[in-house]
Amino acid sequence: MYGGLMKSASALAILAAAGLYGASPASAADLGGDCCADLEERVAELEATTARKGNRKVSLTISGQISQQLMFWDDGIQSDMYVSGPTSSNSRWRMTGSAKISPEISAGFLYEFEAFASNSSAQNQANGNGMTVNGTAGDDNGGTGHNLREAMAWVEHSRLGRVSIGHGSSAANNIILIDLSGKGMAASNDVRLHSNGMFLGLSNGTYSARTWGNFFQGASGDWLNERNEHIQYRTPTIAGFTLGASAGEDNYWDVALRYAGEFNGVRIAGGIGYSVRSEYDGAAGALVCTTNCSKKVEQLAGSLSVRHMPTGLFFTGAAGERDTTDSDIGGDYGSRFYYLSGGIARNFFGIGDTVVYGEYSEWKGAGQDVDTGAAGPVGSVPSGAILSGDTLQHWGVGIVQHVDAAAMEFWLAYKNYSLDAPGLHGALGVEDLHLVTVGTRIRF
Repeated sequence: MYGGLMKSASALAILAAAGLYGASPASAADLGGDCCADLEERVAELEATTARKGNRKVSLTISGQISQQLMFWDDGIQSDMYVSGPTSSNSRWRMTGSAKISPEISAGFLYEFEAFASNSSAQNQANGNGMTVNGTAGDDNGGTGHNLREAMAWVEHSRLGRVSIGHGSSAANNIILIDLSGKGMAASNDVRLHSNGMFLGLSNGTYSARTWGNFFQGASGDWLNERNEHIQYRTPTIAGFTLGASAGEDNYWDVALRYAGEFNGVRIAGGIGYSVRSEYDGAAGALVCTTNCSKKVEQLAGSLSVRHMPTGLFFTGAAGERDTTDSDIGGDYGSRFYYLSGGIARNFFGIGDTVVYGEYSEWKGAGQDVDTGAAGPVGSVPSGAILSGDTLQHWGVGIVQHVDAAAMEFWLAYKNYSLDAPGLHGALGVEDLHLVTVGTRIRF
């Protein structure tokens, strides 16, 4: 694994093969001149694929992925095609490592960095034709971006659990994304990842200043909980269950319970998390709170996925309930969602699982946290008006083909989004958004 050790091993192998290391001259004379060429070539290959590291005490593994897709869209006003990195799982790389302190205690780290040339959830209708929508150009929104996802250090006792500290996923992060089907690149439980930045097309041929993302999550953050600066404790896995809790910046804390197991060919995975965030204190760098000084968001969310391994039939569901209090815009209000999908995942062709699925979701109340002032078109709503009763519905179908030999996936998916938001633009309705994505991901 180490360059010096491999070179020593290579030298010893050559000496042994040539009869110079415990072999007689006669034995050496019987060997041809190219006796060790294959061995040397193999050692060179191994050395070329070995990541160097600063010491011999901490292991190091480098992994990652490249993800790209074509996204075709039609919002009832115009249509186009974009090339983008899918926000559901964009291109990234990670380094992990660990070391043994004692038979029961180990320490390690996780460092993950996302870097991409485009970001699907940041794109909008302004892309590709030189126009702007409400002053926002979406041509390369999210282009050539980067994002530090994880920078965590941890210490773990085999019987007492793990403590980690740094920037990264809290205990309840991604609790709604649990899914055993293998369809994740084509259809995430967090549906907004596929259309977040697209503006609402209105029935009179104009655009709203509000996006579809406003009605998935409002102004209080997404449903994935936090990836932030925090300290976290996680128990060992006991009978398939793991309990975790974290406390982080911005007055954030959460607790989450996860489970994974298999019985008689039925694989089950699920989790539920409760989180509280109570710091929404205005502009970055402000020394004194100016807005949302008392705002608090409490959230209960989770997901469950079941897959019958012999047949490949699966079901995945996710749901969440959120209470927001003392918001400067919406006051006190609640929002909720549920997501359902089902289908079959089987290795029909001998190259990897083929996943065929259907999905449906409904999201209610998130728009109450969005100020409709300047929502456009001009004069359609009074400035500062608050929405209520908004309902966003989504459905979709798709297919994903896994190629195990290349750690690769290909997918084709269709999604339809519709919104009912009384009072947003008076008598004007919101046109449905249609998305078709075709893409691939390869891991390394």
